[in-house]
Amino acid sequence: MDMTGYMTMDGVDIWTTYRAFLCENEGEHTNMDALLRMPKAKDVTTVDFRERHGVELPENPDLKLNSIERTLQFMIVAASAAQRLTLYQAFLSALMTGVKACMVKNYRTYDLLYQDMPSDPQWYNGLDGKFAVRFSIKFLEASPTV
Repeated sequence: MDMTGYMTMDGVDIWTTYRAFLCENEGEHTNMDALLRMPKAKDVTTVDFRERHGVELPENPDLKLNSIERTLQFMIVAASAAQRLTLYQAFLSALMTGVKACMVKNYRTYDLLYQDMPSDPQWYNGLDGKFAVRFSIKFLEASPTV
């Protein structure tokens, strides 16, 4: 399996550097949903007259987007338990260095800031002779684009 080029963080390929990739259970599309979800629009100023139905909107409201949280699922695969732990710690350390420019192949670049690991990582031993860890990371995209 070669996942080279599918995701970079600040220009660093996460597969070649950390043996990490975006993963999903069979039949799921959690990462795709998180990456393609449209952020909520900021409130538009309206005028509400008691004597009229509904509200009046500006003639051409200039919609702006709120920030959005995106939770992504990753897996790191290694040849040994010790290598898995080293790669896992290095990947998490890289996330702690501020806003990351995350380019996802066939999507776009997302400027993401680490917020949380919403659940405990899942550790796998001896999968086809490999050692893996699966985990979710919640990011904040402060200034989203479409």
